[in-house]
Amino acid sequence: MPKYRLLLVFLFLMPIFSANAAIENINFSVSPELLRNSSVYLTMADAGTLLKQCFPHTTVSVNKASGSVNIRLRERADRNKLLHKPPFKVLTKLHGYRITSAPTAEGAGVTVTVEADTPQGIVNGIYGLLQHKLGFRFFHPKETYVPIYENWPLAPKFEFEGEPLFANMGFHMHTMHPVELTEPLFNPDIPFGKDDVKQYIDWLVRNGQNTFQFWILRTADRRIWPAYASDYIKYAKRRGLRTGAVISLSTLQQKAFQAMELLRPESYEQQIDRNISWLMQVPFDYVCIDFTMGEFLPDLAQLLPDKKRYILDLIAHKYKRRVYENTHVIKRKHSDTPSYAGLLIHSVMFYSLAEKNAPVYGNTNLHFMYEMLKENKDKRETWYWPESSYWVTFDTSVPLFLLPYLKSRYDDIQLLKDDGISGHVTFTSGWEWGYWLIDYSITRFSWRLYDNGRERRVTEDSVLTELFGKDSEKLWHEAFLLQEKYLKNDNLISLMAAKTPFEELPYPFNRSFQPSDSASVFKAAIPFMGESHREKMQKQADMLDEFYRRFYAVTQQLEKHHGDTVFMKDTLRTEIINAMYITALRAKHRQLTLTAAAHRNTYLSDSSDYYIQTLLEEAKRVREKAEGIVRCQELIYRYPISLIARRTSTHTSYSFGYLYPVSGLYFWEREEEQVTKSRFDAFFMNIWDFTKTLGLDGLF
Repeated sequence: MPKYRLLLVFLFLMPIFSANAAIENINFSVSPELLRNSSVYLTMADAGTLLKQCFPHTTVSVNKASGSVNIRLRERADRNKLLHKPPFKVLTKLHGYRITSAPTAEGAGVTVTVEADTPQGIVNGIYGLLQHKLGFRFFHPKETYVPIYENWPLAPKFEFEGEPLFANMGFHMHTMHPVELTEPLFNPDIPFGKDDVKQYIDWLVRNGQNTFQFWILRTADRRIWPAYASDYIKYAKRRGLRTGAVISLSTLQQKAFQAMELLRPESYEQQIDRNISWLMQVPFDYVCIDFTMGEFLPDLAQLLPDKKRYILDLIAHKYKRRVYENTHVIKRKHSDTPSYAGLLIHSVMFYSLAEKNAPVYGNTNLHFMYEMLKENKDKRETWYWPESSYWVTFDTSVPLFLLPYLKSRYDDIQLLKDDGISGHVTFTSGWEWGYWLIDYSITRFSWRLYDNGRERRVTEDSVLTELFGKDSEKLWHEAFLLQEKYLKNDNLISLMAAKTPFEELPYPFNRSFQPSDSASVFKAAIPFMGESHREKMQKQADMLDEFYRRFYAVTQQLEKHHGDTVFMKDTLRTEIINAMYITALRAKHRQLTLTAAAHRNTYLSDSSDYYIQTLLEEAKRVREKAEGIVRCQELIYRYPISLIARRTSTHTSYSFGYLYPVSGLYFWEREEEQVTKSRFDAFFMNIWDFTKTLGLDGLF
């Protein structure tokens, strides 16, 4: 090879060798003005700590002499991008970013430039560099994967861009349920509780989210809670988050904070003034208000429209906070709302806006919610508020690992991303049994990323495929299809989820919240009349068994797949596999108890004591196998088991943590006993306090 050609090859490769050589120092170069921004300053401190863990033999500095790797932070001037310009003049900046890398002139290092229109964009860019280029993973507030490098692993020249799909993105912590952070948010005496809250705030920021809200409960200690909450809310604001308080005008159920009590001997206006004054001690950025008395209860926006206007005006004009009206999946006539008030549109469970069948809360589907989003987006600030878990008797409490949550949340974001919807806030209700993965995936869905100008592909199973390896993609595709077919299309979710507390009450109190089943366990035991019900239940049992066999087989194959041998990721994979196995076993158990329930009248020709007993004994064996999985999984719960999975005193309507029903597979055992005792009413083996859940104390 001629000498000049060798020289060209050497000159071309020299920056690559330099960039991948051992690095001694990583230096952040930042202007004094940008450094004074608290969100940027705290992010640099966090990133510095993470980079020191990632590069153990490297120092990290700020505005020092040029290092081996120079990370230059630059806020672009006069280049604000707006999501849209609605008539009500709310201009929302998009906190996107652009990262470029180039070798230094001397060829001894690289300069990585992170530029954005806003300080929050700079923050997103720093974490984008860590997560999407260097390989950090912020899976869970308590589980961060940090890669270890000796050398700088990135090519010396590249471009990378991140663009959020919504101006406001984040999560609603549903503190009406006794989930991981309910007590830490309200109880100063929980050991390390405030640290857990701040850890979650960090997780939101690290994953490119900018919004955090939760229900205020009327059980909060009026004397000490405002000061306690102000500390972590101020921290969230310093980190660049918008913080929201969710309250009600006078909702009864589940200990909701009430601006007024309907039967209290004090004027409604005085009550509203006093209660809102107390709440405003905490520096929330916005307030969301529910105007119903509860699910399927009267709408006070219709009955007391002047009180609705009074509280909206008070918060918006006197206290200068943004204010939003909550909507729910229950169809109601919408009342007049001033244009300055935003709107949160709330859907439930694992259904998407566009699918044909979503049999929840008496609806056929959720198309009307999509129409409401489109109707309001140009009139007021409008956010979509779907769920990543529901709890009660549907998912984490059973437990079931429901993959359709991933598909529906992905499909909805794809549907809405270019519609001018200004916010996407996800209702979250527990993270164990793999539900952290759904929240984490949603943070990935909500960004559009570009590598050197080419959009990076993200799908509903991207995180799962990354964890289990690229060769697992077809298996995950099959697992998704199985749950979509059997649980949603064939409505087996109506059987695998447990009965809701109110569904088993007598008419007219037996309101349906979750998908329901048309076959009657009562009528099945009646001669002649029950034959069609037994036939339908037997057909359902056969489908449950078919789903069990197919889903169990896919899980066995996935268990053999490993993306890598990192211990933390292996633990996460084990959790997902355990959740998959227990979902399959739930189908098998339900097949057995459903068959036994259908044929429990032993005087019928197609039944006998021996047959029923055999079915129930096998159901017990399946349950005991599943309990073994529960015992293993409880060993790696991330929060105190006494707080989330045992009986305990809480600020909610429930005297236990959200995983207490899982600890003994309560719903499974109850279904066995229901057949044995022929008791299918709401009060049999009941763990719910109906009076607390209904919240009748909230009237006075």
